[in-house]
Amino acid sequence: MAGLDVIGFGSLCVDFTFKVRSYPRKGSTNLSVVSFVGCGGIIGNFLVGCSRLGLKCGVIGVVGGDYYGGMIIDCLTRSGIDISMLVVDSSGSTAKVMCIVDNRGERTFIVDPGVQANINLPDEVEDYVSNCRVFHTDCLSVDHALRLLRAAKSSGVMASVDIGALAEHMLHRVEEKWVYDVLKSCDIAFISEVNARRIFPGFKPIEVLDKMLQCGVKIAVLTLGKRGCMVVNGGKLSKVKAFSVNVVDTTGAGDAFEAGFLYSIIKGIGPADAAVIGNAVAALKCTKLGAQAGLPTIREVVEFLDQRGFSNLASLLA
Repeated sequence: MAGLDVIGFGSLCVDFTFKVRSYPRKGSTNLSVVSFVGCGGIIGNFLVGCSRLGLKCGVIGVVGGDYYGGMIIDCLTRSGIDISMLVVDSSGSTAKVMCIVDNRGERTFIVDPGVQANINLPDEVEDYVSNCRVFHTDCLSVDHALRLLRAAKSSGVMASVDIGALAEHMLHRVEEKWVYDVLKSCDIAFISEVNARRIFPGFKPIEVLDKMLQCGVKIAVLTLGKRGCMVVNGGKLSKVKAFSVNVVDTTGAGDAFEAGFLYSIIKGIGPADAAVIGNAVAALKCTKLGAQAGLPTIREVVEFLDQRGFSNLASLLA
């Protein structure tokens, strides 16, 4: 499929979400306030977010040949996402995640990786990523991510990575070499404050951003949850506040932010303003239960920004 704006490689799963008043104690039984089954995964959320904003998207990943794999395929197809590089592995099950969300919207995950534990991709994926504007990955597989990031950069495609996802995908300590190899292969890098502590222990936020830039990253982004984010580009540091909303569920908020940020970069908007738009997309996502249910359209983002006093920025998107 030619002319794609964004291609993503990484995690695709089905989320089983339970909203609870308090986390269960060991050996206890808790009733959920509400429950929800829906599609998720870092790259799944990101691509659905990009598609709802109006970008043409394609996915590289793997699902099982089971009912849940069919759910994900249906979700991606209905979102208009090209699935020609999506592998269906009938030898195992689709990745599943149990999400426990408390009354503040904070979440805890239990993950069954299924077929994503061992990924084999088609030979054509390198040519595939060479024909888009932005390639983004969560490093579900470091080897495959590096291969695709390098293919993208060598073709003049903007290469982007959620480097913090390495800490979530690896059950053991993240190898320092992996981190630097990935950073040297990308133009834009995102990391959350929580994962920065795991990957760069003992470093202050600005030091984490500096490390990313030293590897050759052009735009480095550190997300700070409800405090917003920090962005560095061309030696300029921008601190961007988050929007206050009625938080229902923060699952997928970082993925939504990245969708909004990269959408803005593709549209020629500068990094600091892109962060404001990313925060708006993440804020809207957090108002509904589930990783993808609250992902907004560009019209909803424009209305939100206009209501929050960012009319000039909203006019760039209208």
